[in-house]
Amino acid sequence: MNRTPEGSEMVPRVLSSVTLHRGRIFDVVHDEVELPSGLRQSLSVVRHPGAVGVVALFSDGSVALVRQYRHAIGRELLEIPAGRLEAGESPERAALRELEEETGLRGSHPEPLGSFFPAPGFCSEELHLFVVRDPQPVSADRAPHDADEELSVRLVPLSEALEICAQDAKSWIALARLAQRESTASR
Repeated sequence: MNRTPEGSEMVPRVLSSVTLHRGRIFDVVHDEVELPSGLRQSLSVVRHPGAVGVVALFSDGSVALVRQYRHAIGRELLEIPAGRLEAGESPERAALRELEEETGLRGSHPEPLGSFFPAPGFCSEELHLFVVRDPQPVSADRAPHDADEELSVRLVPLSEALEICAQDAKSWIALARLAQRESTASR
């Protein structure tokens, strides 16, 4: 097996790239690539603009979760507010926008909880995670979510949220990172 020296990146050469699907949320492309070793690969990849997830943390230690139907798995999940980055939008701004759209809560100063790649074997999506402390309700006359979303909001203790969200990777990672940070800060 050929390995690259520690700290260097292996950069393949793209021989061809064909877009198979253009969608509202992502595109699917088929690439033919050649690795530095000369090995050629034929890969289909989901190109995604990136996304955010945000934990709304209240002073009593509860967090806001949204319940929504996820068609890919055929059921509802409770998860942290999340959504994709819009063109030219910073992850911080997207986190505040998604928090308001999905929960009707407004926050400021999102604190980073890091980022990760949910499925790097076939998808380019990078998910940026944040916590917003002590969010406040937006005016009641404003619809809190996108027209094509059906969401409900539930407040739960952080420790309970970790168990509830164990099947949703973005939520579990964000909540675990936050719980670790809060535990370290209280020592």
